[in-house]
Amino acid sequence: MENRRFILFIIGAIAILIGNMLLWSKLHPIPPQPAAEQKQNQPLAEKNTPEKVNVNGGEVVAENKAGGENKATTVPAAAEAAEPATQWFTLGSADPGTNNPYRLLVTLTNHGAAVERIELSSSHYRDLENRSGYLGHLAAEDSPDGAKVNMVAPGTPAAEAGLQQGDIITALDGSAIANAEALGKALKNTSPDQKIKLAISRSGQQQTVSATLGRRPLEVVRPEVFTPEMQIPEPLDVVAGSAHDPFSFLLTLSEFDKKKIAEKNPGEAKASTADPLQSLDAELPGVKLRTANWEGKQADADTVEFTRKLSNLDLELTKRYKIAKADGDKPAYHLTLEIELRNVGQTAHSVAYQLDGPTGLPIEGWWYTSRPSRSWGGIGVRDAALLMQGKDPALLSPAQTADGKLDPPYRQEAADALLVYAGVDAQYVGAALLPVPMKDREPWLAEIKPIVVGRMPQDARYKTLGDISCRLVSESETLKPGAAALVHTYTVFAGPKQPDLLAQYPLEGNPQDNLGELIYYGWPIWAVVARPMTNILHFFYSIVGNYGLAIIMLTMLVRACMFPISRKQAQNAQKMQELKPEMDRINEKYKGKPEEKTRAMQELWRKHNHNPMAGCLPALLQIPIFLGLYRALWIDISLRQAPLFGDAIHWCSNLAAPDMLWYWKDSPLIPTFLSAYRGFLSLGPYFNVLPFFTIALFILQQQMFMPPATDDQTRSQQKMMKYMVIFIGYLYYTVPSGLCLYIIVSSAWGIAERKLLPKPQKKTAELATAAAVHAKNSSGNGAAARRDRKKQRGR
Repeated sequence: MENRRFILFIIGAIAILIGNMLLWSKLHPIPPQPAAEQKQNQPLAEKNTPEKVNVNGGEVVAENKAGGENKATTVPAAAEAAEPATQWFTLGSADPGTNNPYRLLVTLTNHGAAVERIELSSSHYRDLENRSGYLGHLAAEDSPDGAKVNMVAPGTPAAEAGLQQGDIITALDGSAIANAEALGKALKNTSPDQKIKLAISRSGQQQTVSATLGRRPLEVVRPEVFTPEMQIPEPLDVVAGSAHDPFSFLLTLSEFDKKKIAEKNPGEAKASTADPLQSLDAELPGVKLRTANWEGKQADADTVEFTRKLSNLDLELTKRYKIAKADGDKPAYHLTLEIELRNVGQTAHSVAYQLDGPTGLPIEGWWYTSRPSRSWGGIGVRDAALLMQGKDPALLSPAQTADGKLDPPYRQEAADALLVYAGVDAQYVGAALLPVPMKDREPWLAEIKPIVVGRMPQDARYKTLGDISCRLVSESETLKPGAAALVHTYTVFAGPKQPDLLAQYPLEGNPQDNLGELIYYGWPIWAVVARPMTNILHFFYSIVGNYGLAIIMLTMLVRACMFPISRKQAQNAQKMQELKPEMDRINEKYKGKPEEKTRAMQELWRKHNHNPMAGCLPALLQIPIFLGLYRALWIDISLRQAPLFGDAIHWCSNLAAPDMLWYWKDSPLIPTFLSAYRGFLSLGPYFNVLPFFTIALFILQQQMFMPPATDDQTRSQQKMMKYMVIFIGYLYYTVPSGLCLYIIVSSAWGIAERKLLPKPQKKTAELATAAAVHAKNSSGNGAAARRDRKKQRGR
């Protein structure tokens, strides 16, 4: 009977798995690549130039009326003027040294007066997936002789080596460099701390410079390239002019003299076959700000200023970026962005602008990470994050935004409902715009909404990888000639999600409304457990200097505090073992009489002061602790780069990720479905060894701790539980290695407790002897009864 049940269980489980796989393939087929995704070699500025229609010397523009009608009106045609050449500027420094007053290295470009990338300078925040050597982002472009360097940022190995803007790299360690792409490939084959020699041409003179490569820093903001073959976004490295998603903090006019940019509703946008980036870059006719080169200048060491004059509209726009310096306890993970609109004509104009937020936040660990959602909707690897005063914070996923499954745009309806922040939230970092000041000002934003800034992956498995941002649209303001310029100021935060740091933004405002809302553990019970456990973990780390040892110490502390309860559990299991002979006797005596058997069992337990449910209490108490640590490992950025043994060993070099012993994705020995990044039966691209230790200890604990079966049904359930451990191991396969370490140490502690607990063998032997005598007597009485019944039939 038991074997038949087990076989049916196995057959049923296999049938469910196969059925689920077939259903998944039907519901989520991998579609063909859209034609728009094949055009990757065309520069973004060229792709995103909308068609224009001339009408009486002007251009058609849609005017949004209250009744929903769009009428064709005209805007003066833009005056043709030669644009400045593309330029790059930097603020801050990548130097990880303690004397560096900057926490960020910011790269800006005059193409759209945008932020191209933001890197964290601290050595605590390094790229975990790209292990190649880091020379610094050079914005390299092709040259007849090699790769031309367009920028050299302070604090990078390139700056330390003496590279200069305008240098042409012709060779790396003796290997010729033909173009910018070749330079990128050559650098990918290097490693941190490696010393390289670069042959360069400077002002026609051939020179050689030596550079010691560093570890690639964590980029909070960077360009992102869409890779259609894998449908996975990848960061742009060194090549200038490649096709990519829009840069960060792009600005354009949303309204001029009551004429507005016509926007499609979500349904129309979804049905459209046009390039989504082309729609994203739509501007008023006569206006070219997002894809044009502005006039740029380095105003001072900490400030870069971009200016663009629209002579046809009598407007001059200025974007001014100023980086913060560390000063004592003041936070410095931010820029100040100042937007200035000035009327340089002779007549008044009503003007409104739209400002986009950060793009290209990290997607590291996307195949194993999981984040709690603030709503019942799905959540992405990165999500648009919004907070209005007096309202609950919101996280909006790329899939929700792309499908149009959102409420109407957020609006600032009153001075007491101001925007606190709007930006993008990723696993361990965040980037956001915060209007300045937060107090005593009139609301200047008409609406705030999330936007998808890249091409959404077509495969459902990768929908969470969409590149998302936010868009702020200002109220219309009348600019009079000769009057003061309209100036709006924003704080641009880009940094790690550290609770103490986030609580300081906005720099001035209500202490209750701050970026601290970006840290979300899920239900309050998990936060109640996770926060103190994180603090204890940091305390232990301050003593031993290793988070692996700190997790072991935390585990031992938790088990020591639970020792009285776990000891009671062990004694309870021993009691069950002692009473097993009596329980077997009751099962035999009252076979087929469940009510009488239950009463007899309860009487037996009451006689021996035994509660069979007492063993469940330690397991129930450990659930919130276990899940609290689970959330802490996935949210606390301090654990993100924490190695178990050291940075030199790649295995288990990030306790917030699986241990990743062997990259088996490209191995011919491993089935593709098993090593895929995502899928129903996928284990991921790495072989992880710690989950197998976890399963082994689970099985050993089951054998030692599981109370004896009292009947056939219990015995069958226990057998199924042994095989369910394998399924649990599958679920645990991609959990953080720090969590596996906690489970391994906790299991080892529990086994040691059981081994060290004294066993009352005398009493057990007495009960066993009594049960044997009773069984013999019962057997003899049963035989006598059968003989009597046989004699009766003979008569």
